[in-house]
Amino acid sequence: MNDLVLMRATFETPLLHGDRMTIHGRIPVATSLDYSVKLGSLTKGRASLSTLFDGYEECPPDVKAERKRRGVNPLDTAKYILSIRNAL
Repeated sequence: MNDLVLMRATFETPLLHGDRMTIHGRIPVATSLDYSVKLGSLTKGRASLSTLFDGYEECPPDVKAERKRRGVNPLDTAKYILSIRNAL
């Protein structure tokens, strides 16, 4: 559960089922893409992680994620039309 907190996950109280535990919650994709591999490694293959898309949320203010634009800006109409016509 410490890993989940470090990845900015929100979750409910874990449910115990005999010798198994189930945790339901939400976790950002940006911080959890390779976590299933890490979880398998930590538990020697006994744990499983299942995910599904639950929606979008605003990025927290402390997270600064930016991508550089690739190609022509479609809002610059003149350059965009030229690039579509392979004239650039």
